[in-house]
Amino acid sequence: MRNSLKKTFIALQSSNYRRYFVANSISSLGTWMQRLGMSWLVYRLTDSAGWLGVITFFSWFSSFLLMPWAGAMLDSGPRRKILSASQMLGFAQAMFLAVMTQTGHITVNWILFLSMLLGFVNAFDMPGRHSFISDMIEDKKMLANAIALNSISFNLARLVGPALAGIVVANLGEAPCFLMNSLSFLPMAWVLFRMRLLSEGGDKGPAESFTTRIIEGFRYSAGHPVILPAFILISVMSLMGMSVQMVLMPIIADRHLGGDAATLGYLTSAMGLGAVVGALFLALRKNVEGIEKFPPAAFGFYGLLTVFLAYSRSLSVSLIICAFMGSCIVSGWAASNTLLQMSAEKRMLSRVMSIYMMCFSGMSPIGSLFMGWFSTYTSTSTAMVLGGISCSTAAVIYLLLRRRALLATQKLQN
Repeated sequence: MRNSLKKTFIALQSSNYRRYFVANSISSLGTWMQRLGMSWLVYRLTDSAGWLGVITFFSWFSSFLLMPWAGAMLDSGPRRKILSASQMLGFAQAMFLAVMTQTGHITVNWILFLSMLLGFVNAFDMPGRHSFISDMIEDKKMLANAIALNSISFNLARLVGPALAGIVVANLGEAPCFLMNSLSFLPMAWVLFRMRLLSEGGDKGPAESFTTRIIEGFRYSAGHPVILPAFILISVMSLMGMSVQMVLMPIIADRHLGGDAATLGYLTSAMGLGAVVGALFLALRKNVEGIEKFPPAAFGFYGLLTVFLAYSRSLSVSLIICAFMGSCIVSGWAASNTLLQMSAEKRMLSRVMSIYMMCFSGMSPIGSLFMGWFSTYTSTSTAMVLGGISCSTAAVIYLLLRRRALLATQKLQN
């Protein structure tokens, strides 16, 4: 039993990663509290699914615009220092949002502006956190375990954060959620500031322009037999799948289940519980063989579950479905993350991870905007069915592309 647990948490043997893991867990808790508080604040101010889609669109699309430059910068400079700066900017954004909300000066326009500002911060923070793991951990086996542990941490926060935020919002309002998120950036900033690494990351090769580095990253990804199919699957999942939980969950809690902010917290926490189980399953795997099969299986099944959720009017049934959806999400994302980090050359890692995040943050806002509009003019259930079928179809396309790539490789070898 002890040996099994040791293998499950093997990446924590690294002192740098262990401190990072704790700080990242605290930061994730604050992030999830702010996400729920933000969703409910927008819905309370506007009573509109369309506005939820607009806010989400501008928040993620601002990240999308900057990520090519962020990836090139992270590959050419010390990732640790860039990440430290992003933590302080995230602290300032959340603190200002908390003050504006508490004093009653918050408006939809302010939320839109602050969401765009957070998007700029996330353009560096998200790919930076992913690629920074390889700076702390060189061992491939420990790298896969570290990614799985990050998923456990993130989704434990997803389990606790929304439930806690739902209680806080119901009793104290949204501002305390934003305050807690602002404070959660400080431990990560301190850990990054104090950390000492043998290699600071970044490409120490010949100086190149950012434009050249960006183009090289896209060419490398487009010509890679593993990375390209993964990006296509991730893009469709983000466009049509993630928008269900990012935009439509408040509507499901209110109109489908007749609930309130606490109900939204329960649904999101159920997804978090399932996600933790999925992440533990990946962490318990002894090797990474067959990891390329997880993304299509997880995302395809997620699509089917989305269709089931569209017609559920029972809270208990919806919670069970959401738990399975959460397990599929984290299994798919963590497996995709591991697959990409193991497939990409280290000198290209930040650029590959920035494109990975672009597929998420670029497609998600478009999907959120579309789902907000489409559900308004049809129905929430119809939008969810469309999203679910799209995800399952993308999983099939991924398998076909991978099979064609394998057959081409076999022909070249023969």
